[in-house]
Amino acid sequence: MKKIVMLNCLRANTVCAGAACLQAFNNRAKTFARYGEEPLELTAFFRCNGCESNPETDPGMQEKLERLLKLAPDAAHLGVCTKDKHGSRCKVIQYVADRLAAAGVEIVDGTH
Repeated sequence: MKKIVMLNCLRANTVCAGAACLQAFNNRAKTFARYGEEPLELTAFFRCNGCESNPETDPGMQEKLERLLKLAPDAAHLGVCTKDKHGSRCKVIQYVADRLAAAGVEIVDGTH
């Protein structure tokens, strides 16, 4: 079974219920279509600690990142909310994605 984590923006939490990401996952739509009928498990729905946080020195972020790594995910999907209107990725989410990639986790741009 392939383990999947989703990385999402904390600021999007004001308008986001996570429904579109979860629907795409459950329906194998959008970026989740790549898995076909392969068994999947959504092991984490990660929210960052905010734009002002420094992920390298924030102990809470480090703890959350270690928890993600202990799950040994196969892939991390970066929510559409982790990019600004110009297409630039949030620095906090990029840091998390880079750490996961360094541990061998496939990074997938997008959810729904």
